Amino acid sequence: MSGNNNPVIQSIRHMTQRFDDLGQRFDDFSRRQADGEHPDPAEFIELLKKKSVTHSALSAQFGLLQKPLKTVLNETR
Repeated sequence: MSGNNNPVIQSIRHMTQRFDDLGQRFDDFSRRQADGEHPDPAEFIELLKKKSVTHSALSAQFGLLQKPLKTVLNETR
């Protein structure tokens, strides 16, 4: 099966992109703060929550991708 058609791979790509986008938003928040602005602390908390949830989802999807490989490796022993 092609990686492009695999729903787990597609989900991992989507979550990776989302995680990267959140990283850019964190960078933007930090840059604004370093430039002397006073960004809303609630924005920072919201970014932390979203990053945490995205990281958990990404880890779960990655685990789903690994499970069949681990099964094959264990069965070939």
